Amino acid sequence: MARTSLIFRYQWRAFWRRTLRTGGVKFYLSVLAVVGWITANTLPDRIARASGELAAGQTASMDQLLLVLCLLWLVVPGHNLNVSLSNDRLRRFPIGVRSLLVLTVASLFLSPIVWLATIVSALGLLPLLSARHPLPAILAALFFFVLTMGAGVGLSRLLDAARRGRRLRFAGAALGAAILAFAIARLPYGASSLGARLIAANPASLVTTIAIATAPASMIVPVATLLVSGTLVCSLLLWSFARGLYDEAREPTAHRATSVAWLPGRLGPLIHKEHRSVRTVLDLWMASLPVLVVIAFALSTTLTSSVRQATFVFVCALNANVTLNCLGLDRPAGLTRYRILPIRGKDLFLAKNVGVMALVALQLIALLAIGAWQSGVKQLGPDFVVVIVLLLTHFAWGNLVSVFEPRRAEPHRFAPSGDPVTLPLSVLIGSAPAVATIALLQSDSRAAVVAIAAIVLLTMVAYYGSLRLAGGSFERRIEFVSRRLG
Repeated sequence: MARTSLIFRYQWRAFWRRTLRTGGVKFYLSVLAVVGWITANTLPDRIARASGELAAGQTASMDQLLLVLCLLWLVVPGHNLNVSLSNDRLRRFPIGVRSLLVLTVASLFLSPIVWLATIVSALGLLPLLSARHPLPAILAALFFFVLTMGAGVGLSRLLDAARRGRRLRFAGAALGAAILAFAIARLPYGASSLGARLIAANPASLVTTIAIATAPASMIVPVATLLVSGTLVCSLLLWSFARGLYDEAREPTAHRATSVAWLPGRLGPLIHKEHRSVRTVLDLWMASLPVLVVIAFALSTTLTSSVRQATFVFVCALNANVTLNCLGLDRPAGLTRYRILPIRGKDLFLAKNVGVMALVALQLIALLAIGAWQSGVKQLGPDFVVVIVLLLTHFAWGNLVSVFEPRRAEPHRFAPSGDPVTLPLSVLIGSAPAVATIALLQSDSRAAVVAIAAIVLLTMVAYYGSLRLAGGSFERRIEFVSRRLG
């Protein structure tokens, strides 16, 4: 542990040096200010309501509060710290696997975002003081948070290791199927709606059951469930960490060569490389959640066109960090390949946009299919126009930002947001033409068709201009980009 603490101190210094050098302090201050303001305005009412309900033996508000905190600790491990914790560097440390795992988990607490999550979680436990059994409930809640964070870290390591073997992919799929089957089995079939059934299956009910238990025997099942879950998560975490740390098996060279070049054309390998890289960024998978929610609600109710088109905008806004980081997955050493390839800068950005669009389009196609199913095939036309405007505008702005403000992203981590002004400004610029298009589609004005056609034409021109401007700037500023991504 002495060597682990020494390495952690050096990681602390390296983290803050990089943060000060790259301007990350502004990002952390802005995030802490926004999240702190939201927490200060919403958390006291939630705590007061949950305390009153727990004192009366009710758990609905506390279940919801613990579920939100659980999701928070599931997302926090995906934060990109930009510290030297790659497998190659971890193997150089003269310590065991368990100590390396402790170092990796402890490094998560370098970030002020995790500090804020810890403070919010501690405040969220205050209502448990009003329960019948406050001390066992608080201990169970803390164990529940640790369990959730361990699951997030283990899942991230498992996804990283799954790239190296087909067996791990099948193991991950089997684990996901088992979790899904367990969740479905917990759903009470007598509930009237999907939302009520999902709330009833909340795993945080294990903690609140301990808090309001009328007899010690009532605590046996939830405590045993938490302990068994903790054992499984700990085993998964140790196995996935050790497997990702020492398993350096790679796919055969011939298979890699054929898998890269399966797309036709001279830009095919670049498109496929970008496609494989971007699908490891967690922002893309987080943006799939509203799509799944809309699909779930579409099975029980009819969605209006405005709700569905607003979901298009929301999904593209969640993917903003992906489109703004279309150069962020490359490293300085990898950027040198673009100097020797016989392609121009605009061709490079076109290939990267197509690779990202192939993934984002899957989310939007699902929403388009829901619209065609509920509103008829004629609704595909307006929805498709909104999608085209959204994609062209976000990619056009993202091409420019990725050259003039490049940021480094890591696989299986959330893409960095960079300057605190850049992300909200990018979302505003990328969504404004689509919002205007949606407003025109809802109007009965005769000039709406002409205005929509003008918006589509302008976005096409803007996208083509961004390819030429970003491509030319990249050719001239490749050294600057390399330094920023280093």
